[in-house]
Amino acid sequence: MPTYEQLPHTRAPAVITSLEYGFAPRSFMERRRHSLGRAFVAHGLYGPGIFTADPEHIRRLFAADSDALSTSSAVSIVEVVGDRSVLVTSGPPHKRQRKLLAPPLHGARLREFSAAIQRIADKHVATLVPGGKLRALGLTTKFTLDVIVQTVFGASEEDEARVLRGLIHEMVRSFPPLFVIVPQLRQSWFPPWARFLSARKSFRDWTLAKIRNARRSPERSASVMSLLLDARYDDASEMDDDEICDQLVTLLLAGHETTAITLANCMARVCQHPDIAQGLRDELASTDDVVRAPYLSAFIDETLRLDVVVPDVGRIANRDFALDEQLSLRKGQLVVISIEGLHMDPELYPDPHTFRPERFLARKFAPHEFVAFGGGVRRCIGAAFSDLETKLMLASLLRAHRWQLTRGKLDRRVRRNVTMGPQHGVPIRIAKER
Repeated sequence: MPTYEQLPHTRAPAVITSLEYGFAPRSFMERRRHSLGRAFVAHGLYGPGIFTADPEHIRRLFAADSDALSTSSAVSIVEVVGDRSVLVTSGPPHKRQRKLLAPPLHGARLREFSAAIQRIADKHVATLVPGGKLRALGLTTKFTLDVIVQTVFGASEEDEARVLRGLIHEMVRSFPPLFVIVPQLRQSWFPPWARFLSARKSFRDWTLAKIRNARRSPERSASVMSLLLDARYDDASEMDDDEICDQLVTLLLAGHETTAITLANCMARVCQHPDIAQGLRDELASTDDVVRAPYLSAFIDETLRLDVVVPDVGRIANRDFALDEQLSLRKGQLVVISIEGLHMDPELYPDPHTFRPERFLARKFAPHEFVAFGGGVRRCIGAAFSDLETKLMLASLLRAHRWQLTRGKLDRRVRRNVTMGPQHGVPIRIAKER
């Protein structure tokens, strides 16, 4: 293996590299894989960094302790989620936060939310009219937004929920992909960025007021927010209002659009593969335990592998860190873990462009081989919540309706913000009942 000095470098100007990778990360990585190998140095607008899709590098990075590496999110999205979000903290503060945030999103607490999620799924599925046309991403976005509004924020009254949905929609809509790719545009004098800052302030003001009202109330709603209000660190201290607000924004942005895109991609794959769709329906007809249905799980995993939602995760070395026997990160250096590149590795996934859920039944992939939710100490804390949402909604859809793509082909994947999603939102037609 080469040393850092011996790694091949991209030659394009930083702005070209950033735009090419930002808008088409898969083709960028596949072309570089053929010409430069699994690991190379790219120079972008965030500075130079090692881009890697090497499983051994990824294994070591995800196995590292929380003090060895910081997240690049502290640079790329801190202005969106806040500087106390679990997405941007590192070291002991990050470890403390995850310990506090994990219980509401796992185990018994998560199972308590399943009934509410199922009711929301059934409500949205019931609105579908045989013969009607819609965009799958519009349907799934409304579903995941309602789940967030009710289970995370505890906004059960319709007037309150409507206001919150509007604030969330405006904040998400006002953050275009160019702000992710070209951070130099994040200037208060730049009108699009000023609009985002205004939308973010309105949302945070509402959320802080909700938190303060909940603290004064003698009753708690059945929500993640209420659980965080009652949670305590090991030293018996509690999160203050601003920290809770940052974590709620994090759960919103990390769990709303990502899950909606995953569900829309699943619906597109159902259309593309009617034989697989029938296998899913046969399995669901024979079980009431949707969460543990193996073929449904394999289908969702294969969708996440092939239709990657978040194309990469970045780490910054807090000290010298060995990626393999010869290649090391120096303190302060950036490494970008390409999820797109890893998931399209033909040695891990033979015929990687082919959609084949059975590959997830044939073998169990290691945590550094299938990384749809990241990995290590920074693995997405809401992964189990997202998985539950996806399974319950997709099962409800499969049991109630059949649908077809109105365009006859899959949407091209495009950059939305930190996510990649279907360009046209997966236009579909609900089949008429026979």
